[in-house]
Amino acid sequence: MLPISPLEYLIAFAFAYLCGVLWSICFCKYVGKVRSEAMCHA
Repeated sequence: MLPISPLEYLIAFAFAYLCGVLWSICFCKYVGKVRSEAMCHA
């Protein structure tokens, strides 16, 4: 088995980081939507 190159570590880290950023953005938008709907129905 070949050793993992530093470039592969960098690519894996960048992919995980971007997925985390995207998830955070979507979650914040969802929370804002839920809060605005809760205020309308209250």
